[in-house]
Amino acid sequence: MTPHLAGALRTAFEELAETAPAPVGLAQTALVTARRQRVARLAVGGGFAAAICVALIGVVAVIAPVTGTDGDQFADSGLRPLVVTAYSGIRDPKVDDPSPNFQYSLLLNVKTGRYDRVPYRYAMPSPDGGQVLVATGDNSLRYPTRVGVLDRATGNVRWITDSSGTSDARFPGYSSDGRWSPDGQRILLTYMPRTGTPGFLLVDSETLTTTFVPLPDLAAQNEQVTGLLWTPDSNGLALTLSMSVDDPTVAGIRFYDLAGRVVRTVPAGGGPLDEGSFFPDGRQLALASDPDGVRQTSVTVIDPVTGSIKHSFTVPLSGDLIGWRDHQHLLIRVFHDQGGIPASDQPAPVLGPGDDEYDRLLVVDLTGRVTHSMHLPAERAEHLFTGSSAGLAGSAAKITF
Repeated sequence: MTPHLAGALRTAFEELAETAPAPVGLAQTALVTARRQRVARLAVGGGFAAAICVALIGVVAVIAPVTGTDGDQFADSGLRPLVVTAYSGIRDPKVDDPSPNFQYSLLLNVKTGRYDRVPYRYAMPSPDGGQVLVATGDNSLRYPTRVGVLDRATGNVRWITDSSGTSDARFPGYSSDGRWSPDGQRILLTYMPRTGTPGFLLVDSETLTTTFVPLPDLAAQNEQVTGLLWTPDSNGLALTLSMSVDDPTVAGIRFYDLAGRVVRTVPAGGGPLDEGSFFPDGRQLALASDPDGVRQTSVTVIDPVTGSIKHSFTVPLSGDLIGWRDHQHLLIRVFHDQGGIPASDQPAPVLGPGDDEYDRLLVVDLTGRVTHSMHLPAERAEHLFTGSSAGLAGSAAKITF
């Protein structure tokens, strides 16, 4: 979801919160459409607030994984290296209020090989899996946004505060829900205030102390381009540059240190960009887009140092880039409700039973060939996060890839 669209929805929620409860179904279609169009981008979440406190997590239910692997033509019986560790931001069909505040997430329980339902609209496991970055609220007066860190072992949540440390502190404007650094030592939140200079917040994952770093370049970017990404060494950030505020065409990638100083700018021309993902060794950066109205996901892999294109391909299905499986394969989620028109005569791959009922997670090599397919739960999540399947029981091999 773009900051502009997120801001518009947030404003609507705030106005509703200040007047009366939302009528049944209001904005539900808009939210579902927005999720479909920009499902893997930074989620709605305004500023955050609350005192540092401890709150027990409420596990509402245990959800069996939905995989459909028995019918997948690419399936095998071996345990694969990765697994979806969290389905983050799922709308509860039993709740009429369309506010993101009522979304929930599913966290993988390694011991059982099943997913636990948790009452957070955002849930991103840390690299080692021991903690989870969580968020609640929709940044309205009724449901202020809070961001915290959940300890998986104890179920306790420590809530992040601003510098005042007060429970009603708010950061008016757009803020991402946060991303763990690859080394798990920090959390990054992009902050776009309603007035003043935009920038990013760095949160120490142990102490939860915050540092705001101004980054004026954020204000000059088109709303359609992806936000800040961690570099694989956890010592820097990368920002996709657009031609202008009005033109989403990618002009390059700019790298910064954690003090906001420019390190280098790499040319990387192309169309609008929805997602980006570094391979962990830092030698490849995958950039992907899902053009509105076109049934296609375009992927370009560049050298982050020179900007030269190493691979370029399209998947003739609308979807989003989830990340890397290994240095030769990417993970792409494709949607079962394929809208728009085909981008070319290239036939869509036959993925197996349930194509018209479930979204799918594809393993795709760097030529665009699908090497594995797994269907996902019926309830679409805003975000999918993946991690190691180490320690997972062999009986759960069907949910690995």
